[in-house]
Amino acid sequence: MDGHGVGRHGRTSPQGRRIYRAGSHEQTSDYAVPFWRVNVFVSLLAARFGDETTAVAAHLETHRGLMLARSGDLAASTGHARAALDALPPEKHSLTLRLLMKEVEQS
Repeated sequence: MDGHGVGRHGRTSPQGRRIYRAGSHEQTSDYAVPFWRVNVFVSLLAARFGDETTAVAAHLETHRGLMLARSGDLAASTGHARAALDALPPEKHSLTLRLLMKEVEQS
């Protein structure tokens, strides 16, 4: 278990989730992270580890596109990641997903 509450298999631990949830929504700090953003972190990390039960579908499918790119299948990778992003309404195209899509396209 590392200091961020994530085990070797990418699963978040109850202790890690408890630590992140301990802060208040009124905190002002360089280190305070809003709860909604923690959920994004957890989903992205779960997607990187292939944890289909925790990751948000768009994160998981976009990461699958990235893995296709890294395996050398560039045509399929971009199409797969683009389809995952296009399945969401434009207002759900977060900066994180757009950056991930860019990473796929540049692989």
